Amino acid sequence: MFFTISLYIALAVFLLGLFYKVSTWFRYSLGVEAKEISTSARVSWAVKGMISTLFSGKLLTLLRVFVLDVLLQRKVLQEDFLRWLMHICLYGGFMLLLLMHALDKFITSPLFPEYYATINPFLFLRDLFGAFVIVGIAIAVYRRHILKVPRLSTNFMDRYALIILAVIMISGFLLEGSKIVSHARYQEMVEDYADDDSEQWLKALEAYWVKKFGVVSPVVKGPFDAETLELGKEAHETSCAACHSRPQWAFLGYGTAKIITPAALALDRTKIPTILWYIHFLACWLGLAYLPFSKMFHIFASPLSLLANAVMDKSGSDPA
Repeated sequence: MFFTISLYIALAVFLLGLFYKVSTWFRYSLGVEAKEISTSARVSWAVKGMISTLFSGKLLTLLRVFVLDVLLQRKVLQEDFLRWLMHICLYGGFMLLLLMHALDKFITSPLFPEYYATINPFLFLRDLFGAFVIVGIAIAVYRRHILKVPRLSTNFMDRYALIILAVIMISGFLLEGSKIVSHARYQEMVEDYADDDSEQWLKALEAYWVKKFGVVSPVVKGPFDAETLELGKEAHETSCAACHSRPQWAFLGYGTAKIITPAALALDRTKIPTILWYIHFLACWLGLAYLPFSKMFHIFASPLSLLANAVMDKSGSDPA
C-alpha cells in the first residue's frame, strides 16, 4: 500500500512539473512578433509542425539525428570525450535500467516470456548498466570538484541530482547483496517453490545454496561432502534453476554480498534487506518527482531541441 501511494504521489508531482515545464515553452515569448501570438496558437502550430514532419521527407533526418546526436551523442563526443563518456554512462545506463529493470512488468516480461530478474542475461545486465551509472557519477564528480572545468558551475540542484542518483544506485547494490546472503529470503523461496519437503532433500538444497549461491545459513555449515552437494544440485535443478542463475553474474551485488557475509545473520535479524528496499524505492520516487525541476530534465529537453532544430526551416518557420 505504502509503495503504491508513494509512487502515485511522486508520479503526480512529476506530471505537474512536466506540464509546467512544457507549458513555459508556449507561454513565454521571444522577439517582438512572438508577443502578439497566443499560447493556443503556439500549441496549434507545434502540433501541425510535428504532424507535417512525420509525413514528409524530413522523417529520415529525424531518425539520423535521433541515432547520431541523441543516442550516440555525436556532437558531445566532438567537443569533449570525458563529457561524452559521462553522458553515455549516466543517461545510457540509467535509461537501460529504467526500461529493463524498473519497468520490467511492462517491457521486459512481455518481450521475453521466460524473464526473471534473477536469471541471465538480465542478472548480469542489471549490474552492468548500474556500473555504467556509477562510472558516470564518478566522472561528474571528478569534472565538477577535481578537474573544475571552466564555465561549469555547480549549484545545489546539481548536487541534489547526483546525490539522489548515487543513493538509488548504492542502495540498489546493497539490497542485491543483502538478498544474496539472506537466509530469510532463501527460506521464502523454498516455501514457495520447493517440490519436496523431506528433511534430507531440504538440507541438501540448503547446503548447495550455501556453497554455490553465497547464502549464509544459521544451521547448515560447510564443508559439505560430494554426495550432499550432488543431491542439492539435483534439488536445485528441479525447483530453482529455471529462475535463478549463479549470483556471481551480478558482479557488483555479489561483491557486496562477499563483503557483508560476516554480518549476514545480523542483517537478517534486523530486517536490513527490507529497510534497504524502502530506501531504494523512495529514492527512486524522489528522483522521479524532482526530475522536472532539476537539470536532469534536459534528458527530455535536449533531444527535443536537437530534433526540432534538425528539421526546422529557420527562414520560413512560424514566429511562435
